Amino acid sequence: MSLSRLAPEPIWSFRPDGSVRDLAAPDPAEIDFFAMANALSKIARFNGSNPGVAYSVAQHSVMGAEAVFNETGDDRLAAFFLLHDGEEHLLGDKPTPAQRLLVATISDASEISGASANYCWHLIKQKWREAGWLAAGLGLPSVAQQDLIDDYDRRTCNAEMLALFGPAARAQAIPVSHVAPLKLKGGIKPWAAMKAEERFIACAKRFIGEDLLQDQRSCHAAHVALTGKD
Repeated sequence: MSLSRLAPEPIWSFRPDGSVRDLAAPDPAEIDFFAMANALSKIARFNGSNPGVAYSVAQHSVMGAEAVFNETGDDRLAAFFLLHDGEEHLLGDKPTPAQRLLVATISDASEISGASANYCWHLIKQKWREAGWLAAGLGLPSVAQQDLIDDYDRRTCNAEMLALFGPAARAQAIPVSHVAPLKLKGGIKPWAAMKAEERFIACAKRFIGEDLLQDQRSCHAAHVALTGKD
């Protein structure tokens, strides 16, 4: 199942094997969860600004997904959270302050509204995120589920800011609906990339299923063989 195109012309981006994919064509067949785990383990949240080892998107996704399950017992909601930043393995992570700067600069410098630019970026992210959810056999979240995912994301971010940047980060706390401390599995201490990758895969096996991960990898390989572009 492919999703609607995001741009009329292809936007080529490398796959791990050196072939290229079209980023303008979100497609569940482009998703390989093992490649996702590898890439997210090397992408730093907070633009790598925290002291010491980078805190990866993969670790954020795993710790948040485990907290979701610890609090709700809902493995599907946990799977949604695990993949809620999955599109970043294709698009990268644009930190929130950078997004706000982009919107403000566009608004100031052109006739295009910053809101329009922000909408376009979020649309791109959303469509590739949906491709990941569909590849995992999850379907798409309901409005209520999306609200929960967003609130868990904000709660996780607040916990991360405090753990990584210290007490001064309390002043930057993001408003949340549920203010109780997250039921995390262990403290927030940055993992090395290899550990983050392994934990992401283990979490995906737990909440999505190993058979589905392997089937999706085969589907992706067939897709690459049919559409790969040198």
